[in-house]
Amino acid sequence: MNLGILIPTRGVVMESARRPPLEVCWAMARHADRSGYDAVWVGDSVVAKPRLDAVTTLAYLAGITEHVRLGTAVLLPALRHPVVLAQQLANVDQISRGRLVLGLGVGWSLPSAEREWAACGADHKRRVRRLEEHLLIWRKLWSGEPVTHRGEDVDLQEHTIGPLPWRPEGPPVLITAGNRGELIPAQLERFGRLGDGIITTYVHVEEIPVIRERAAEALVRHGRGRREFPLCVYTTVRLDDDVRTAQRVTSEFLATYYGGGVHERGAMGLGPAPVVTELLGRYAAAGVTDLCVRFIGHDQQAQLERFTAEVLPGFRAAHPAGERSAR
Repeated sequence: MNLGILIPTRGVVMESARRPPLEVCWAMARHADRSGYDAVWVGDSVVAKPRLDAVTTLAYLAGITEHVRLGTAVLLPALRHPVVLAQQLANVDQISRGRLVLGLGVGWSLPSAEREWAACGADHKRRVRRLEEHLLIWRKLWSGEPVTHRGEDVDLQEHTIGPLPWRPEGPPVLITAGNRGELIPAQLERFGRLGDGIITTYVHVEEIPVIRERAAEALVRHGRGRREFPLCVYTTVRLDDDVRTAQRVTSEFLATYYGGGVHERGAMGLGPAPVVTELLGRYAAAGVTDLCVRFIGHDQQAQLERFTAEVLPGFRAAHPAGERSAR
């Protein structure tokens, strides 16, 4: 199982929007790169959960790392223009020599999400259709062939972009499905038609095999049946010698992180190293291929260093890393 960490692009802005402690982000990425982690991930939001921009942050991370994959957990494409974003993502993929992995979603159906879409000049009700149009346009442009395509706000007339992605097929695309254990048919069908893998969050370990089974069925329905595909879980970890302290810190941090909407469903690693290691092992046994670990608190660099010292060696011994590519 591949093991990656979430860079605290939201956490540093929570500390200071004017002078966020950016070096924490860069130090954590460098640490992950040299310590044998498989990926670093960044989240995405503009005004609902203010944070560093996902794409430009990944471009910088591409320049200061050499080995880790660079992922979005998750990018909200519908907030942006598809042609401009196609070029930006291809550029990051080139800078990183093919290490980009795209976790994509449509966001939550919450009032704060609707206001974010409106602030960015996008229609929240069209976000699903926009996501699918993005993927269609990206893959056409990434082929290198001249593209003609007319949409509601796109008019391509034999256009091409450059640079192209590192590989002809472009970065692997992980589609959000199964969040909170909800097996929404439309999400699974979207993956079946368009995705290379799945990314999910707020899930219990026992829900993972069900998500994998339903996703495999969707691939078969769309003539893309295959035995293996990446399944990435975004999970939460707080290392502390005392379980109750870890739980309290997590609740308080998430209340601020989400602006009052606390997201604590699913299996989280809260407590001393053996508790965290046991949880990660259960994820691996359930069929998870990739973990995106979000550390909790205002001491995330220290949390990462403790995780590397106390959890990573034993976990790696029991669960060797898979391929670096999420394909």
